[in-house]
Amino acid sequence: MFRSLLVSVDLSPASDRVIARVSNLPLAQGARLTLLHVVAKSLPPPAQRSAEADARKALAVEATGLARNLPKGVKLETIVKVGTPSAEIAKCATTTRAELVVMGRGGARALRDIFLGSTAERVIRRGKVPILAVRLPARGPYRRPAVALELDQASERVLDLLYQVVPSPRPSVEVIHACDAHYQMASYPSVSEDETDEYREHYRGKALREIGKRLGASIARAKIATVDAPSWKTSVRYGSARSVIREAVKKSEIDLLVLGTRGHRGVAHAFLGTVAGDVLREVACDVLVVPPRGVPAEAS
Repeated sequence: MFRSLLVSVDLSPASDRVIARVSNLPLAQGARLTLLHVVAKSLPPPAQRSAEADARKALAVEATGLARNLPKGVKLETIVKVGTPSAEIAKCATTTRAELVVMGRGGARALRDIFLGSTAERVIRRGKVPILAVRLPARGPYRRPAVALELDQASERVLDLLYQVVPSPRPSVEVIHACDAHYQMASYPSVSEDETDEYREHYRGKALREIGKRLGASIARAKIATVDAPSWKTSVRYGSARSVIREAVKKSEIDLLVLGTRGHRGVAHAFLGTVAGDVLREVACDVLVVPPRGVPAEAS
């Protein structure tokens, strides 16, 4: 269960979905839950002061409604800051020792977001706290989760967060693994179709075995009883990670996608994007983005 959550509330109509999702997340007894709203520093001083006052009132109303649906003992507080949303969210996540940041996300993005990233993407780049970006109305716990799994060290943290966000009784989880090597091989005329097919079958079998080992190890590491463990629907698909994940989410009507990010930084990241960033913009479900452990925060 989570011991500290930071919930970013932008006071738009989508905030109701964020608040409703929070009430369905597992919180430990005595957990700390912080509602944060950031007023843009670009506002003129009189408007800024009015916005702060309005935000405090609105957060108080949200907190009162949310408290009715939280376990007893959860400590609920509200904070209003002035500044750049991504920077203030990242700072508050550090000061509150948040284990998860929950925030909303819309659909199509403005041109500025395409090049610089959405607020959620910028928060991910600034820190190392997982981000749950909410898009769907919350009608209860997640029932159709999926995890996009890379065969790297980051898979441990990705699976750990999956078990936290999707508590027992756990539904079946779709495991998505993408391989684009087939398309790289197809670019070379000297590589025959038979060789390509043979490689595909070899890689598919190897990947399935490795994924099985990682799933089993994650269950043991999390000390999850067999009766509480999810069943897995694992598939290895060929193509770019972006297209494979997008198509799998759409086909299976996934309500939560969990995936890791490799924590790339700097201008190249901002303008070229990452798989996690592209998926965050494109899929129609909630997305839990898990940064790797030990990655330093990006400078403001």
